[in-house]
Amino acid sequence: MGFLLVNRMNLTYYSGMKEEDIRNNFSKNIYSLRKSRNLSQAKLADDLNYTYKAISKWENKETIPDIATLSSIAEYFEITVDDLISNKDVVKKSNKKRTRRRITLSSIGICFAVVGLIYLALVLANVNRSYIVLPFAALTSGIVYLVFSSIWFKKYHIFLGVTIIVWSSALIVMLFMNYAYFWIVLIIAFIINSAFFPFLRIFYSKEKTTENK
Repeated sequence: MGFLLVNRMNLTYYSGMKEEDIRNNFSKNIYSLRKSRNLSQAKLADDLNYTYKAISKWENKETIPDIATLSSIAEYFEITVDDLISNKDVVKKSNKKRTRRRITLSSIGICFAVVGLIYLALVLANVNRSYIVLPFAALTSGIVYLVFSSIWFKKYHIFLGVTIIVWSSALIVMLFMNYAYFWIVLIIAFIINSAFFPFLRIFYSKEKTTENK
């Protein structure tokens, strides 16, 4: 009982909301989110490593999970804890993020498929060193990921996109170079990749400042 009280106090302090409002909003949101993905209480409980009775109690406003559990639930539905206990249209936000992720992954898949077809065509045509086109799958995918990350995702995704572009470009260059100069390409790639990290921290701090306003 004492543990539950502490969790409730932490939650109300964290959100600045009354416990009753948190309970009502969370109950409505988890029910809507579950239904939007056509999940049964048993299936959601299994995915979250909880019992279906716990899910039922949440949806019936009988109990409120602690902050750690709310964080896991929010991550599962690709929203934030604030969204989960707010009076917002969380289903729309959750679905929007899923759609964006699917578009990004589908675009990357297309990049690999196109490069794969080109590689296959070159092999069938008996073109020498046709394998050289393969790293371009990673390069084009990195470019696609970087573009979508700059539009939709958090800034650390941009760093991942840049990393893919830098090292796939390095690999492509190395395929056309003498082995003796590989170390030069690797050092340059490392410097370029590392140089971007401070900019990432600046972008991320600005993003956090904007979110907190």
